[in-house]
Amino acid sequence: MTVEVSYWSRILLLSVGVLATSAAAQNCSYILQGPNGTIQSPGFPYGYPNYANCTWTITAQEQNRVQLVFQSFALEEDFDVLSVYDGLPQQGNLRT
Repeated sequence: MTVEVSYWSRILLLSVGVLATSAAAQNCSYILQGPNGTIQSPGFPYGYPNYANCTWTITAQEQNRVQLVFQSFALEEDFDVLSVYDGLPQQGNLRT
């Protein structure tokens, strides 16, 4: 998965992971700052590790916006999930 990100907003949390919890997860965490950037899954353009649980935290100054542009995106049905939060992950700030 590749996501091109521009126009950050205060804090945006982008999380890509799997729903299965029976195996040990391989975690990865990134912090992005600045006017633009690119998010890529580990191993892109090939498959990412099984049970990967990756989080990207995007920070910016107030009054700025975040624009996510998906250039390549694929999820394995029944296993993968993409969650985008406006702020820290709490009930009520999950964006759909």
